Amino acid sequence: MIDPVASAYQRLDDARPFVRPTYNQFEVELLPPYGDPEVHVPGEVGTYVGIGVLASALLERLDEE
Repeated sequence: MIDPVASAYQRLDDARPFVRPTYNQFEVELLPPYGDPEVHVPGEVGTYVGIGVLASALLERLDEE
C-alpha cells in the first residue's frame, strides 16, 4: 500500500512545472513571469483574458458614445 502512494508522490515531484519556452524577446518582457526565459502558461492565459476584457470594455464604451 505504501509503495503505490510513494510512486504517486514521486511522479508528482518529477513533473515539470506548467511552463513553455519563450520564442522571442517580446514574450520575455511582456508575459509573466516577466524577464524569465520560460512563460508560465496560466499567467499567459490570464494576461490574454485580462487584455480581452479590457479591450471589450473599451470597445463597448466607444460604441455607446
